[in-house]
Amino acid sequence: MTSFAKLGLAGLMALALFACSKPVEIIVGQTNVGPITIKTEFNAAVVEKLLPSLDVEATVSSALQPGEHVIRVSNGSTALFEIYPALDGKTVESVLVLDESIKDDKGVHIGSPFAEAIPEANLGDCMAGAGEKTGRLYCPQPGSTHVIYELQGATPAPDGEVPPAAELKDWHVTSMLWDGREPAH
Repeated sequence: MTSFAKLGLAGLMALALFACSKPVEIIVGQTNVGPITIKTEFNAAVVEKLLPSLDVEATVSSALQPGEHVIRVSNGSTALFEIYPALDGKTVESVLVLDESIKDDKGVHIGSPFAEAIPEANLGDCMAGAGEKTGRLYCPQPGSTHVIYELQGATPAPDGEVPPAAELKDWHVTSMLWDGREPAH
């Protein structure tokens, strides 16, 4: 008896579905994170309709702003990102990327080295973390006002100081924030 005959029709259909299914690819762009934009209603049911193959739940954040109500999007037990509301609580304002499978429109992801995230090593727009965030560096994606990288390295930066580019060669992206708001001028 062939392997196909042993599987039966139901087994073959399941195998075909598995072979044809692709992981959901979500890209962080300038105006969106996948199908999520600042016009998206801050509502788990709405987000679930936009991302039907992922797990969506309204919960409380333990990441960017601990205790704040967020919508967490996961793939099984892997948290992919958290969605944060605008001040009025009605629409989406920002998204915190939590997993390396999510890339931005330049291919940068959690784990990318500093040189890939900031290729020209232009630190002019970067800010050093302070207080609880001491030792981290926050840099906008080159040419962007909406995507911000958090970077860390083995040797933390002194409180409030941006290390020289030469010291950052071993640093990596540890999180990525998409902020849909227009920057203040």
